[in-house]
Amino acid sequence: MSVRRLIATVDTSTLNVSAFCREHGIGRDAFYAVRRRFEAEGEAGLVPRSRAPQRVANRTSAAVEDLIVEIRKELDGKGLDAGAETIAHWLALRHGTEFVVPSPSTIWRVLSRRGFIVADPSKRPGRRWQRFAADRANECWQADVTHWPLADGTDVEIINVLDDCSRLAVRADVVERATLASTWDAIAHGAARYGWPERVLTDNGSVFGPTFHDNLATLGVHLGHSRPYHPQTCGKVERFHQTQKKWLAARDPAATITELQAVVDAFVDYYNQQRPHRSLGRRTPQHVWDTTPRNGPADKPLGQPTVVHHNRVYDGVVWAGRYRITIGAAHNDHDATVIITGSHGHVFIDGHLARDLTIDPTRSNQPLHGRPGRPTQ
Repeated sequence: MSVRRLIATVDTSTLNVSAFCREHGIGRDAFYAVRRRFEAEGEAGLVPRSRAPQRVANRTSAAVEDLIVEIRKELDGKGLDAGAETIAHWLALRHGTEFVVPSPSTIWRVLSRRGFIVADPSKRPGRRWQRFAADRANECWQADVTHWPLADGTDVEIINVLDDCSRLAVRADVVERATLASTWDAIAHGAARYGWPERVLTDNGSVFGPTFHDNLATLGVHLGHSRPYHPQTCGKVERFHQTQKKWLAARDPAATITELQAVVDAFVDYYNQQRPHRSLGRRTPQHVWDTTPRNGPADKPLGQPTVVHHNRVYDGVVWAGRYRITIGAAHNDHDATVIITGSHGHVFIDGHLARDLTIDPTRSNQPLHGRPGRPTQ
């Protein structure tokens, strides 16, 4: 300001302007520009002006910025991911190939200018984690249990099962409390739709204990556990919990388990069929699962369909489709889960294996022993 004031007040009739400019490191044009501004504006003309261009030629138009903000608000309101890359995906999907979609970095800057992004240094990664993922579908499933409240504050649990390779949500069951039986049913129903995996990865919860391990081993499926207090090992299903809960939080609280299950089912359908997954190159989990080679239990051939039946035991017998399977009167009035894969049948009572048999497809009756009469052993 002192140099500008000197330029404005100096008597140019006795001043060598060129020497003055060389001495102070300024150009003659700048010298006379300061004098003109001072004559026109007074003291205000001495304040330095911004050198930024008045109009940026490649700046995103206000109309496009409004579209970005509109999609951001829409996704947030529905409890969906609303990051820059997701917004870019939806812009391209909705406006066709003729629309020039801004880059994710441009979208991020637009959101920042509009006040939708606030820097949070605490979210900066503290270290690099080594990422791993299965190479084939059904090579590994991750299973875990999370909590969610009903409208009256009652805490219920959601059993989530996720395919490690494709991120496909294999199953999401809402239960009052996760037990061995309900957890096993979630795995069995997932297998009925997608086939049995080669292995299952869980944390060290009690429902995933020795009996759960034995059940899977009977079907040729290996069970692995993360080390204690290390949720990163099951990071994919842990991250799935967050996405699921964001969806649930954006909707009215469910009054009953049945209502909550309906909302969870809608989320699973959206997650598998529509949601672009960042780690999958913006493809959907269902697309990746459909187009990726599959694994299965190490000692079982691929392609054998699995069918799950639920029935009550009467007179020592449980019906599974057209098969009448005898398991003994000790199990009367218990609910049984019957899993038939190819010619192999397994009957579970409260999550415990009650009978392992080879189905004879030529007869409907599947007796407990191979011949009539009192068993010899």
